[in-house]
Amino acid sequence: MTNIDNTPIENTTSANNILPQFVDQLRHLYGIIVQNTYVKDTAKHLNRIIQDANNQTMILIVGKERVGKTTLVNGLLGREILSVDDQHPTSVNTFIRYGEQEEIKAYFLDGVVAVFDLSKLELLTTGDTFASQILREHLDYLEVYLKNDLLKSVTIIDSVSLEAGGGEMAYFSEALMNRVDEIFWVLRAGSMAMDAELLLIETLKNKGVEPLCVINGIDDEEHATAFMDSEQQRIGHLMSDFIGISAINALVAKQTDSHELWQKSQYDQLIAHIHRVAENSDKKTYAILIRFLQWLERFRFELTVIPQRDPFQSAVENIEKYAGDTQYEYSRYQRDLAIVKEYEQEYEQVANTFKQVQTLYQLLQTIAQHDYLHDSKVEEFTEIAVHYQQMLREYRNMHSEYLREYERLDAQHKKIHGKGLMKAFFGQHTQNEFFKERVQKLNEQQEVCVAQYAKVQQAEVSMLQAIRDTQPFLIDLVKVRMSRIEQKVQKLNQQRAKDKRQLKRYAEKLNEFSCLIEAQGYIKEHLQPFLMNEQMPLKSKDTAMLEETVQAILAIDLSNNGLLARSQMNNKMESIAIPFEVQEKYPLQMLDLREEDVKSNDIPEIPKKLVVQYED
Repeated sequence: MTNIDNTPIENTTSANNILPQFVDQLRHLYGIIVQNTYVKDTAKHLNRIIQDANNQTMILIVGKERVGKTTLVNGLLGREILSVDDQHPTSVNTFIRYGEQEEIKAYFLDGVVAVFDLSKLELLTTGDTFASQILREHLDYLEVYLKNDLLKSVTIIDSVSLEAGGGEMAYFSEALMNRVDEIFWVLRAGSMAMDAELLLIETLKNKGVEPLCVINGIDDEEHATAFMDSEQQRIGHLMSDFIGISAINALVAKQTDSHELWQKSQYDQLIAHIHRVAENSDKKTYAILIRFLQWLERFRFELTVIPQRDPFQSAVENIEKYAGDTQYEYSRYQRDLAIVKEYEQEYEQVANTFKQVQTLYQLLQTIAQHDYLHDSKVEEFTEIAVHYQQMLREYRNMHSEYLREYERLDAQHKKIHGKGLMKAFFGQHTQNEFFKERVQKLNEQQEVCVAQYAKVQQAEVSMLQAIRDTQPFLIDLVKVRMSRIEQKVQKLNQQRAKDKRQLKRYAEKLNEFSCLIEAQGYIKEHLQPFLMNEQMPLKSKDTAMLEETVQAILAIDLSNNGLLARSQMNNKMESIAIPFEVQEKYPLQMLDLREEDVKSNDIPEIPKKLVVQYED
């Protein structure tokens, strides 16, 4: 298939030994890059090159519809194995290989491989039933294993027909064409290659690929020789050679054991060519080398776009965010340490909320100063306690006012009568009416004091009951506050751990690309020197392409200036939780106010009512 006529003979003499060595090199390269999922398809193509290098010679049968491709294959096999249907041409590429056990392996697009009996081949290739159509929609390709001596040296591929539009290039799988060692381009005698075919053949010629032109149906066309001569003149520069055959005669000859028909079929030339292709290891080696150079260009393109695309780009950005700078990572740890220290100080203050509380007044002041003690139940208690203090304050004011009036009147009484009010037994005096009136007013004030004292006693009972109920609740509020502080520290440590996990994930993601860095080194240190060896069957343009591609591959920086190494180093930095051991260090100061702590112990006694006797 590949034109190597211009390749110096001395450069191909060792090709038979070169190919196994080259395959070993490719296997090692494949083992490196297959670790990266981003280049999964590229690795798959490399593996296919390796497989094809180890496989038998592969011959691809190509042509438009109804030129007899399938019949040609049946003639080579000597059996009507493949179904021939003018209405339903072959619609799935079929690889025909040697096998002691005759069977079909169907490879589906979802990766499933199913084994069928040989009798199901028509169903899978040309059948027009609903079931067969559904099957073919999900098929990738078929492998048919037959016990046939010819297949011991070659694999034959019966391909789907070329698809072509008016004047456009015919479409065919380039990947499949690249895999094979020889292409048989089939024409039917009397039907010239259409323009769309010629465009595709010219494209192959530009790649150094020259198919063998097989003209089928020479038994049906009386002007077959003239037609072949005409096509040779028209497209001979695109083909490696021309062979005229009759696939029908070959098949019938095999079935009837007719030597005469076999000679007329001219299949001996076709089979001789197949054997030459199978024995030409130099040609296969060169084809595999060219395919690898093409693969290398694909690999170069893949590496070029990696730094601009996810997941590489997102991994780089996030690693730079989390740990691009060692000093920043250290500073962030110091920042978190300072935050935890502040939380510790807050915890200490909350734990000591009631440390200095020994009176009702101090308790009310403490409640007012700390928002975490604000609650509807606490507010209700505060109202009761404040009401008690207000009642007490009013009583004191009333009592003080009473004492001032009493002392003033008592002083006046002593001045006039020489005796205080409590010792007075009034005789006749012009001031007696004045004192009588004033004593009456004092007694009225005394009654007000008595009433206010009762209110104080009532408020005191409510306050004592409220404080008994409220103290445990206040302790619980403090505990909740302490717990929230601990939760803040826990959340901070969780965020630190999350950041570390994120860093690790992104480092692992970026680390997936380290195998590609290894592949760059392997290509430079091993593959390039191996391929540049003067023993290799490569042309000067091939070696120039190789050198240019390798240099381009090596110029791509996937290390991002050592970011991966820095991320792995930072990942080893301080990552444990910042300790917050405060419960034993700052035990909760309990609130335990007793009745004598909250009651006023210096409430003035209720003044006695004045009883003064007067002489008539």
